[in-house]
Amino acid sequence: MSKTFLRAAVIDEYLGDPEDPRAHIRGKDVVSADEAAVFPAETVDALNEWGLQRAYVPTLFGGELHDLLLTMLLTRHVARRDLTAAVAHGKTFLGALCAWLAGGDIAHRMASIVDSGAAVSWGLTESGRGSDLLRTRTHCTTDGPTRLHGGKWPVNNATRGRAMCVLVRTRTELSPRSLSLVLADKEEIDLRRVSYRPKVHTHGIKGADISGIDWDGVPLPADRFIGEPGQGLELVLKALQITRPVCTALSMGGADTAVATVLTFLSDRRLYGRRLVNLPGATADAGAIVADALIAEATAMVGARHVTAYPEEMGLVSALVKYIVPATVDALFRNATRFLGARSQLIGPAHAGVFQKAARDNRVVGIFDGNSVVNLNAIINEFGAIARGARREIGDLPPLAALDPGVESPGLDFGRLRLHTKAGSTLLRAIPSLASTARRNASPELARAIEVFRDAAAEVSGEVSGAGTTAKPGAAHFELAQLVAETFAGACCLLVRTGNTASSSLARDDTWAVAALGRVCERLGRPLPDTTSACRALAGQALESNRRGEPTTLFEGWYAA
Repeated sequence: MSKTFLRAAVIDEYLGDPEDPRAHIRGKDVVSADEAAVFPAETVDALNEWGLQRAYVPTLFGGELHDLLLTMLLTRHVARRDLTAAVAHGKTFLGALCAWLAGGDIAHRMASIVDSGAAVSWGLTESGRGSDLLRTRTHCTTDGPTRLHGGKWPVNNATRGRAMCVLVRTRTELSPRSLSLVLADKEEIDLRRVSYRPKVHTHGIKGADISGIDWDGVPLPADRFIGEPGQGLELVLKALQITRPVCTALSMGGADTAVATVLTFLSDRRLYGRRLVNLPGATADAGAIVADALIAEATAMVGARHVTAYPEEMGLVSALVKYIVPATVDALFRNATRFLGARSQLIGPAHAGVFQKAARDNRVVGIFDGNSVVNLNAIINEFGAIARGARREIGDLPPLAALDPGVESPGLDFGRLRLHTKAGSTLLRAIPSLASTARRNASPELARAIEVFRDAAAEVSGEVSGAGTTAKPGAAHFELAQLVAETFAGACCLLVRTGNTASSSLARDDTWAVAALGRVCERLGRPLPDTTSACRALAGQALESNRRGEPTTLFEGWYAA
């Protein structure tokens, strides 16, 4: 078992059973705090006491981060209990990351701030400019003393945070080299020149500090630039390649909550004098929800493993993962809401309040670190590279064993990140080879699902090759980008089916793969006849895991036994 999985199990045990009054995160308290829109200060303190913040700092700078899956799995455990707390605490990882990419003295300074448990935020967005970072107006004067002017909004932990990594303009012309990053630490600046914008009242993550901040010519020490002046946008874009997969841990935590609620309801509910679990339609619907959760898990975990295996491909892979995982979990929540009916909107009955909170909270995840449109646009920008990769010989493929989430990480090398890929995604190129391997010893149902998926993937690849590149993508380009993301998700499922050294009992059976590939093929326009029966069987297997108090997962060892 990898060190990463074992460490994740430790925090699961530390946080405790949400139904236990002695737990650090208690379900009833989470719901009541959300209703009152209260910041989860007690939980954040408990997470700092355990040392979660150390998983945000690379080992090079004195922390514990050697594998991105560590940060993801720890965050998932928090999000399973309270997505608001995971957002509030996890923002520090996002805020500090550019310093790790820049290196040098500023990285060590940032590490000391993070290690102390203080919150670090990431000041990118500004009112009225949406995702257009090039038009950033917040600026630093550098002709003389360095002074910070302008403001950021909306920003997570803008008010509560001690420090902020701020994207600023250091040159007047509109170009990528006009932007820089600075560290604004409230413990060393004149707070009389700092003001705050009110907390934004949100539909989800109600208790989080989503607010804004303004600086009125605040003097900064001259050595507080993160990276070189003019390097700001490049560092942000590379950092997003890391933060996007980490954000999917929030969706996975939300999916855990939804699946547990659905399975408990399926097991306990009686309808028309019969137990819901004995109704074939109900078990098929529940199994489809479970299948979507497993698709999201496989995609997130394999996507994160790319950071160490193929960091040069993260410009594409991070966008694929960040689009498909929140989108899949959003669909999961919609289906779970219909399945639960009125129970999904209530607060009082068992787990109902936790579900409706998780459903609201999860909708925010798709907006973090580039919304769905931004990520689809990033995929479109890689169409040319994907097409070049598709023309390469299959024999050129490197081994895929390094993408196994269960193996030990060789460590992080942020220096290998690139803004664009040369040949798209190795995993997408490997689909024919993966399909051939996965068909060995596969059940007839799984073999049929693999064949249909392989053919659908080849069709998508051909469409991408014919689409070319464009500066002004239309609706058809965005629809094709969605299909590419679905194809990537299916490839991740195939990879987990063929190479998973941490396979759970559920993963070792063909049923989940038939159900998952069936769901993917349906979204690719190739529905399979075996999907419904596979979903029914998958629901039964998931019920057994739920009765044992285990999460429904493809991987063993990351949770407390």
